[in-house]
Amino acid sequence: MVKYLKEILSDYSETEIVQMCKAINKNYNIYDPEEVRWVKISYVLNKTSAAQIDRLKRHAFSNEVVNDLIFNYYFCERVIKYYFVRHLMSRSNHIVAFEMVIGESRIDICRINGQSYAYEIKTQYDTFDRLGTQMRDYLKTFEKVYVIVPSNRVSDVRKYIPESCGIISYRVMENKEVIFSYKKKAQKNVCKIEQCIESLSSNDLSQMLKLVGKDDHQTRSEKIMALLQITQRKPIWSQYRQVLKQKYGSQWNFLVNHFDEILPMDVQTFFSANINPQLLYCRKSERE
Repeated sequence: MVKYLKEILSDYSETEIVQMCKAINKNYNIYDPEEVRWVKISYVLNKTSAAQIDRLKRHAFSNEVVNDLIFNYYFCERVIKYYFVRHLMSRSNHIVAFEMVIGESRIDICRINGQSYAYEIKTQYDTFDRLGTQMRDYLKTFEKVYVIVPSNRVSDVRKYIPESCGIISYRVMENKEVIFSYKKKAQKNVCKIEQCIESLSSNDLSQMLKLVGKDDHQTRSEKIMALLQITQRKPIWSQYRQVLKQKYGSQWNFLVNHFDEILPMDVQTFFSANINPQLLYCRKSERE
């Protein structure tokens, strides 16, 4: 942990720390200037003197402080997502993506290799209210679907998911790292290629038409219609998965290659932006 941060936090209750983490997690922006992030940190550390904040500034950069706060005291979706993506990195020949839009839902993490996988995260701070809608969308478009929940919520989540949905539990270790356990294996779904096609962007549709050996069309609706006509004659699942791999492959490879340079809380941002971490992070060597 950043030097002096634990000492500062000793003036706050556990509830106060969670509330400050919740606020700073919501307002965190990696593109903010250093001084803007420090203003946000000072605002939530409202019992801490200016002199203590200045001492903290001399030993750490703002994004390091935010990262240590959230990853030690507030195990929200951002934290669980980081550890699960790190867990998936041990697997080869696959592509992982964040926040893929499917129907009315946005999947937390998806994985594509010979099959497609969807992972929906529900932390201790989340309700299960939207799981019904999310499951309907995911089961139509991913061959295997998992929900990721704290170990003490496994029994509760079973009431909200269909039999084919798998369950992965997680727990926080004493060292604040998160480990996962597969509680129920997902069954393979019969997906609907129509909904998969309709979830693609116009550029993705053009790429898919090229992969199936057909001419491109001008409008998105024409592209969808052309692909749906093909599905009536032959399956095109392999081409669909190939489009997703091409769409997200370079982003995933960038994240894998730079993973150790990125603060845990920023992995999704760097997946989306593919910016050299050195360009966004202030480095202590520069200050010294």
